[in-house]
Amino acid sequence: MRWFCLAATLSLLAPAVSAQPLPDGGVTGEEIAKIMTAKGLPAEVTTDKDGDPLIRTFKNETKYGVYFYGCNAKSRCNSIQFSAGFSVKGFGLDQVQQWNRTKRFGRVYLDDEKEPWIEMDMDLEHGATVDAVSNNFDRWDGVVTEFKKFIAK
Repeated sequence: MRWFCLAATLSLLAPAVSAQPLPDGGVTGEEIAKIMTAKGLPAEVTTDKDGDPLIRTFKNETKYGVYFYGCNAKSRCNSIQFSAGFSVKGFGLDQVQQWNRTKRFGRVYLDDEKEPWIEMDMDLEHGATVDAVSNNFDRWDGVVTEFKKFIAK
């Protein structure tokens, strides 16, 4: 009987803590900025060279951008990309390949100055939840933390 009462109580609470859905068709810069600020991240909303939203932020002394792709006329964009670059001399293709071969999240490449960048994408075209986006910010933070340790070797 106790189990039934506990289950009934939890089922009543479930709607209050359910994930808030984001609509089909992608997200806006303002929606992502709101999620970021709720996580305690600064969110400077601006636009990139193509006029798409771009959010600049930082965490643990690492600056990064949240870029928006597949944007339509109503400013909804079907995917976002987390991106951070690092000034590390002597980081080569062997390290890039090692990271990309052994890590599931966060792909690495070298820019024109042979410095590493790490990126991670999130598809939002067919909707998502605020919790899913928030969790991806946590995942990104973990990826960046791990990458910083990797480049410090």
